[in-house]
Amino acid sequence: MINVKAFHDILKSVPLGCLLLTSCSCNKSCMDYDPITFLDYAASASVNEASLKEFIRISRQKGNSSGINPHAQILAEIECLAASVIAKKINAKQNQIHFANSATTANNVAVMGVALRHPGCHIITTRVEHKGILNVCKRLQDIGYDVTYLDVDRFGHVDMEQLENNIRSDTKLITIQTFNSEIGTRQNVEAIGKIAQRHQVLFHADAAQSFGKFETDVEKMHVDMLTISGYKIGAPKGIAALYVRDVGELQPILFGSGDLLFPGTKPTALIAAFAKAVENYTFDEKKVNDNFNALVRELTKLKDIYINSDKSSHVLSVSIGGVQLKDLLERIEDYSFSAGCSCLGVDQSNVLAAIDPLGKLPTCTIRISFSDRISQKTLIKFAKRLIAEVLRLRQEKEIGIGCSEEF
Repeated sequence: MINVKAFHDILKSVPLGCLLLTSCSCNKSCMDYDPITFLDYAASASVNEASLKEFIRISRQKGNSSGINPHAQILAEIECLAASVIAKKINAKQNQIHFANSATTANNVAVMGVALRHPGCHIITTRVEHKGILNVCKRLQDIGYDVTYLDVDRFGHVDMEQLENNIRSDTKLITIQTFNSEIGTRQNVEAIGKIAQRHQVLFHADAAQSFGKFETDVEKMHVDMLTISGYKIGAPKGIAALYVRDVGELQPILFGSGDLLFPGTKPTALIAAFAKAVENYTFDEKKVNDNFNALVRELTKLKDIYINSDKSSHVLSVSIGGVQLKDLLERIEDYSFSAGCSCLGVDQSNVLAAIDPLGKLPTCTIRISFSDRISQKTLIKFAKRLIAEVLRLRQEKEIGIGCSEEF
């Protein structure tokens, strides 16, 4: 939605060396220069400097870990050490960590693996899951599996009684995320895990958004599988992992040599960078919560605005009446944030539809997500800018409430 010409004009003001990212003459302050304020940390965190250096260092190593020669053995040892670091972070064992290229791939292997092990079985999930889960479940339905999609309340929470009442004798998997990336819902994973354990049903949780930010203990959570992501905590993009308590519970869906679930040559440099990110990532939850609350206080000065996040976190979703999404994005093009709108056709948010089944919320919804590196001053400045543009758009009467048919 950004005005491309305006964006190019902004980039013209950036020193040439900053644009030539391959140039070793760029200093840190130059490399950190960004003309647009980034408020989309739920999409991707900033790359951790130590993690990036580790990636570059290991990338220079010869060979790959699949061989039996000395170079291969060195790389294999690097991967084992990395797996140990990550396993310790979630109270797991090293051999229970399986590396994947993305959280979506890990989710696919987890859900499909259980489904193929139990042909035609029943699976339980929710209406607010990431597409990396929902689209797998839809595909399984197409080939004869039965999937139950649990409803959620206004703020995306699962009802435990509804969950337990939907468990059947042929239910083999419950897959529910720990934290919702669109509205910031934190599910009661421990309670879900206890229900699954009591009924002897496998439990998979997508923890891509919560890993590193909140306590993640696979024993306390009673999970059998857990998806975690590297680039949400500062690793380079392209690395994630799937914790699996017992690989015997899964039917492999990928085939080759090496790892049973994710065969093929391992990206050793990315794996090492993932572990380094785990060691270096910090998340000041109190600061983030304080900044969230300050942001909400500022935004709610605006009339006809609805907060879709019920608890403070690094994700805030708001629906705004009286404005059209595309106009708002064009007016605030010096900030990067995410947008969700229930009238976007094929891109309609399943999360917004689930928390607002009657369609009472304004159709213009945005997501603001930030890290503890973002100051409260920056967030308040953004809020004031947002309010000013909304009021200006309403006053100009360019649009009515919600999204127009032309959109």
